[in-house]
Amino acid sequence: MRETFMASGTWRLVDLGAVDPYETQAIYEAIGVARSRGLVPDTIVFCQPRNQLVCIGYHQELESEIDLEYCERNRIPIVRRILGGGAVILDSGQQFYQLIASRNNPTIPYGVEDAYAKILAALVRAYRALGIPAEYRAINDVQVRGKKISGNGATVLDDVLIMTGNMILDFDYDTMCNVLKVPSEKFKDKLVRNLREWVTTIRKEIGTLPSLDDLKKILRESFEEELSIGLVPGKLLGHEKAMLEQLVKKYQSKEWLLGPQLEHHELVKKRAVKITGRVRIGEGNFKAKGGLIRVLLEADGDLVSDIMLTGDFWFYPKEKLILLERKLRGVKLDTKILSNTIYRFYREEGIESPGVSPEDVAAAIELAS
Repeated sequence: MRETFMASGTWRLVDLGAVDPYETQAIYEAIGVARSRGLVPDTIVFCQPRNQLVCIGYHQELESEIDLEYCERNRIPIVRRILGGGAVILDSGQQFYQLIASRNNPTIPYGVEDAYAKILAALVRAYRALGIPAEYRAINDVQVRGKKISGNGATVLDDVLIMTGNMILDFDYDTMCNVLKVPSEKFKDKLVRNLREWVTTIRKEIGTLPSLDDLKKILRESFEEELSIGLVPGKLLGHEKAMLEQLVKKYQSKEWLLGPQLEHHELVKKRAVKITGRVRIGEGNFKAKGGLIRVLLEADGDLVSDIMLTGDFWFYPKEKLILLERKLRGVKLDTKILSNTIYRFYREEGIESPGVSPEDVAAAIELAS
């Protein structure tokens, strides 16, 4: 199936309409697994969440980012995705695309940053078809006069690229700010104002909303034109549905929601106690072009004893971030030594982290020391 579809330039289009909040994130992983096994063709999915949810990035520490009491009080589910990036509110005011394709497909550049530019050209085309002067801005944004109008993310699953994003019809600014953990109400008020100035919508730009059918037609045609492909309507196959059902259970579990930082539970516990002598616990935040890097560091003298890296950055393959943390244990807290260690790890493990360099990670660690 794989060779036939790739040779013909034909992809599958699956329009799922409104789906369960947990399914919004499990769908592309289920298809990604099937694609990596050669069971399905390259695919684009259209969907919207049936109910509002908070979606957090793979590398984010839940309790540092989200107001859990607010979400529980308002019955807003929280879902951790396999993609990086930051926390965001998802709801029916957004039309989503999910692109799942072999990295061997010559239509899509192999490098993630180049793939963003190629794929997001379709979003730019779709917005312009609505009369909105959208532009692509590296690394993964579509903007209108400097305002964001589409959020996009990507990950790599085996030999498959997964890229997802949205066209924003309308946006719930107040809830977005309420779900985020912020230091004060004054700060929250400022955040709401900034968000309204920084994020725009189709409604704001053209004063009305197109029908979802019209919007999806425009989006479909834009993908076909920009990627030089044909999209053939299709459905999820039996094995994809079975995988989806399994993944939804995973996404609903407490273990998955708490996330990768569970491996470091001892370090998280130590953060709450006073350390004396040579051993100390430090925290640092560093804003790189590709996102915020949060560091929780245990240092023994001038050496890294233990470390946890979280934040809203992008890191591929995502599972190797834990390996980087292990690699840094015992390394001297020196900018040059840290940078060289991280650079070698990137090279040896084939790491891509758009907008985040080894020097950025080293700078974050130094702030924590």
